[in-house]
Amino acid sequence: MKRRAWVVLGAVAVVTVGGAALGFLLTSGKDKTNAAAAAANTVRVSRGNVVQSLTVYGTVAPKQEYAFTFQGDKVSEILVSVGQRVESGQVLVRLDSTREELALLQAQQAVQQAKAEGVPATIRAKELALAIGQADYDSTTLRAPFGGVVTEITEATGSSATRNLTLVDTTELFARGTVDQLDAPTVALGQKAQAVIEPLPDKTWPVELVEIGGLATKSGNSTVVSVTGKLPADPTILIGYTVEMEITITDARNVLRVPIASLAKAPRGWMVMKVVNGTATPAQVTLGAQSDQYAEITSGLEEGDEILANPGSRAAGATSTTSGGRDGAPGFEGGPGLFFGPGAP
Repeated sequence: MKRRAWVVLGAVAVVTVGGAALGFLLTSGKDKTNAAAAAANTVRVSRGNVVQSLTVYGTVAPKQEYAFTFQGDKVSEILVSVGQRVESGQVLVRLDSTREELALLQAQQAVQQAKAEGVPATIRAKELALAIGQADYDSTTLRAPFGGVVTEITEATGSSATRNLTLVDTTELFARGTVDQLDAPTVALGQKAQAVIEPLPDKTWPVELVEIGGLATKSGNSTVVSVTGKLPADPTILIGYTVEMEITITDARNVLRVPIASLAKAPRGWMVMKVVNGTATPAQVTLGAQSDQYAEITSGLEEGDEILANPGSRAAGATSTTSGGRDGAPGFEGGPGLFFGPGAP
């Protein structure tokens, strides 16, 4: 009986086929020996790290931002300049306060008169008017609501045109970017990353994910989810710099692992070809963490066991194809191969 073996390797979409496991079990002892001889490339199951990262591109953003808008014809003086660092409460702009000061004085006199008359309702009404007058007068002095950097002061284009002053809080800095919707399930709060800032390429900064968007949005032909990582506060990092984050999405240390190519998808899970006394026999395994190169083995194998490194591609008469895709073992692109034994259709 002519034996047929079809192999799908690399990052190909994995499809579970019932005949796979049956083909393994129906293989004769002679067939197993021949397969082992054909697949001389074996590996020992050992311990190591299973690490996978995801690259995200974005920009540096501040903790908060505040924009003042005021009438250009009311400006008395601007006391700061673009790029200047200011303290919380510091005066930024003074506006003409003639009308507001007059209204405040009149409101103060009205309160005094109401108190002299002694009518409670009248006193209360005048006190409320005084509070409004005080607020209007205070609004003619623009103060920084927090410490930060002045990033913009627009010029008026006419006598009555509005002007803007923008202040950003740089006490905390963040790297904000987006991930594809297919990668979104792999990111989580608290994950660590390393950031490289384009204008400062000789240094890396540690990053921790502090926010993941709750909404997927369209971006060109893709659907993306926003992610935010916290950067260390550093005066050399400017708002708007381009940043690249390498997020560690899988990090399993000193675990039992096997190469991805040694795995096969079977109806009841994953399998490897275990070599014992020169004979390759299918063994079912349970996977843990996975990356592009390795998969953690949580059951089914022991350290030191010998397995075929890539059994399907070594089998007699086997063929292989490779295609791009995202289907496969959870947690990484592509996935292990799918092997069809002699009993496969």
